[in-house]
Amino acid sequence: MALNYSVLAGIYGSMLVYRAAFHRLSRFPGPFGARLSNLWITGKSIGKQDKYLVIEDLHKKYGDVVRIGPSELSIVHGAAPDAIHSNRTSCTKGPWYNILHPLESLQMIRVKEAHAVRRKTWDRGFGSKALRDYEPRVAGYTDELIRQIDARLGKPVNVTEWFNNYSFDVMSDLAFGKSFGMLVSGDKKHYFTETLHADMGNVGRFSHLPWLFPIFKATPVVNAENKRFWAFVTSLVEERIKNPPSEPDVFSWLLEEYQALPDPTTQDKLNLQADAHLICVAGSDTTAATLTCLFFELVCHPEAAAHLRTEIDDYFTKTEKPEHLSLSKLEYLQACIDETLRLHPAVPGGVQRLTSPEGLQIGDHHIPGNTIVQIPTHTINRDARFFAEPNEFIPERWTSRKELSMEPSVFAPFSTGRYSCVGKQLGLMELRTVTSQLVRRYNFELAPSQRPDDFVNGKVDAFTLACAPLDVVFTPREQGK
Repeated sequence: MALNYSVLAGIYGSMLVYRAAFHRLSRFPGPFGARLSNLWITGKSIGKQDKYLVIEDLHKKYGDVVRIGPSELSIVHGAAPDAIHSNRTSCTKGPWYNILHPLESLQMIRVKEAHAVRRKTWDRGFGSKALRDYEPRVAGYTDELIRQIDARLGKPVNVTEWFNNYSFDVMSDLAFGKSFGMLVSGDKKHYFTETLHADMGNVGRFSHLPWLFPIFKATPVVNAENKRFWAFVTSLVEERIKNPPSEPDVFSWLLEEYQALPDPTTQDKLNLQADAHLICVAGSDTTAATLTCLFFELVCHPEAAAHLRTEIDDYFTKTEKPEHLSLSKLEYLQACIDETLRLHPAVPGGVQRLTSPEGLQIGDHHIPGNTIVQIPTHTINRDARFFAEPNEFIPERWTSRKELSMEPSVFAPFSTGRYSCVGKQLGLMELRTVTSQLVRRYNFELAPSQRPDDFVNGKVDAFTLACAPLDVVFTPREQGK
């Protein structure tokens, strides 16, 4: 027994010494603990779940390239987005993308060629014609959201909760052919969303220990809730297959491709379930968080809200009902959305990539091969080298004061390259439709009990951004005011 312990001590001792002093990333600065184990950064992810702020502080202390794990670098450099995410990059997706194995949604595909094949179907599902088909549904759920706010005029409304209900109703309709009914019922505790948010919390906490997820899913008792959740998703998919909707939805395109297979395999069916799950996750959490943060900024910056209201009022003098194509031409509305996405990115920590064996050159930094790299979106979006007054909400930096954006190319809220967000235009449709209608109809301000710092400090990095409660009081607008 003593010999066994001695062997283990020797193995792990040698490994730690190698990581600390002789590893290929040893020349990059960072906390000493991060050199030894991913447990260091995981420890910073547990608790307040404000890892994006921890990473920001590390870059302030150590510079553009920081070692945050034995084989992982966080990079904030003007050349990094193009080098890591463009179509020309040699980088691939990192090991984090295996966490749902054996399920493999579009987002989780690591092989570029396989991703390109599946992406074609998704592109059809989010093309111009498809978006026109979805637009009446988005408008219908927006009307229901307005009815709920009308019923609560003059009282505090937790917009975090209601925007979440809205976005999940839209995406459950487009994924499963039916709404979860969260707007009508006011239910913020639907089984799917509650379990999903719990899972996303764990993803945020343990994203640097991806090997834990297969162990968790294979351990009896511990994996019971995970198995129950995916059984529920499977039932939703099977019900959707048996009951096609009268109008096409996003899932229609995926199902058409699946049913065209001559002999679908078990893996094909698992992937279909994973894609249905992805529609809900990618299209709901991100939209809800962005809407919440946008209205937080508008209530805190009444001059920007007044400017936006003027533009929207002018729009509605010429248009009876909001229409996505014409809304997309409202310059200041888009500027407010962009500025919100800059300050409160939907994925604050960025996404993981793996450098090719030959490595990668970013400015003066050569990144060795087979290194996990990540651009922390929150940090690069608030870097004073790229954006003047980086922590201020100034929509004009995208319109009349473009000199405030010295390097706008680093701003990529929907990512870039082959892995860019396929649902970008649908997300923007929801953002523009809801914002235009609420700004047109209501005045709004923070509830007396709502402190801005409570909202800002309550944001959670659960891979996607999760927002703290935000209580806003809506009152009807008087004509012309």
